[in-house]
Amino acid sequence: MKKKRIIHIQDRKLGDEWIDWKGDLKETDKNSDTGKRIFLGVLLVTIVISGLISLLVWYMITPRLNQFHPLLPLIVGAVFLALWGVFSLWFLLMVVSILFEKDFFMRLGGKEISLTFLVPIALRLGTRIGISRDRIGNSFVRVSNTLIRTTAQRVTPEKLLILLPRCLQRSLIQRITDFSKRLKIPVYTVPGGEKAREIVYKLRPKAIIGVACERDLLNGIQEIMTKIPVIGVPNRRPEGPCKNTTVDLEEFEKAVQTFLGSEICLFAANELR
Repeated sequence: MKKKRIIHIQDRKLGDEWIDWKGDLKETDKNSDTGKRIFLGVLLVTIVISGLISLLVWYMITPRLNQFHPLLPLIVGAVFLALWGVFSLWFLLMVVSILFEKDFFMRLGGKEISLTFLVPIALRLGTRIGISRDRIGNSFVRVSNTLIRTTAQRVTPEKLLILLPRCLQRSLIQRITDFSKRLKIPVYTVPGGEKAREIVYKLRPKAIIGVACERDLLNGIQEIMTKIPVIGVPNRRPEGPCKNTTVDLEEFEKAVQTFLGSEICLFAANELR
C-alpha cells in the first residue's frame, strides 16, 4: 500500500490570508503573475449576466406592473436599462483608460467610482469558473495600478509610504530600505494588515506603495484606496507563502517613479541593482 506523502510546514508564520494553506507548492502559489485580461474578462461576464438577470426580472414583474398602470413596465424597464447602460459605459471607459493609459474614467460627484466594490463579485465568479483567487487578485492589482497611474499626483518623498512584508528576503528588504532612505521615503516592514493600518493612520501619507501577496494587497487596497492612492507590487513565492518571498525590483522602482517622477529616483537607483 502506497503511503501518503505528508508535507510539514516549518520555519514560517502564516499570515491570516493563508491559514487555509496546506503546504502544497502549486505554480499559482509560487507566481501568480498574470495580465489585466482576467479581471476585465470576469467583469465583462458580470455585466452580461447582470443584464440578463435584469431582463428576466423585468419580464417576470411586467404583468403585475401592468395592473397598476400600462406605462409602468416601460418606466421600470427604462430604469433597468439606464442602470445597466451606466455600468457598461463605466466598464468601457475603464478599458479605454487602460489601453491609452490616460484618464477617461467616469466620475460621480467629482470623485472616481472605485473598483473595490467589484472585487468580491469577481472573486466569487472567477473561482466558480476555475480561475484561482490569486490570479484574479493579481489581475485586479494590475488593473488598479494602471488606473492609478493615469491619475497619480506627484507627492514629496516624505508623503510617500512604502510597506514591505515580513516574509520578504532579508537582502531585498535591505536594498529597498537603503534605496528608500536615500530618497527620504518612510519605509516599514509590517507583519500584517492591522499593523499596516496603524502606520497609515499615524503617518497620513498621500500615496502608498505596498509589496505583498495578492491576498493582502486585495484587502489593503479595498480598505485604503478610496482615500489614498495605492500601488500594489505582488511578491513571488518560490518556497510558498510567507517565507523567503521575492519581488520584481524594476516593477517596484516603476511604482516609486509614478509618485515621485523618474528623475528623482535616478541617483538612488543603484541601491536596487
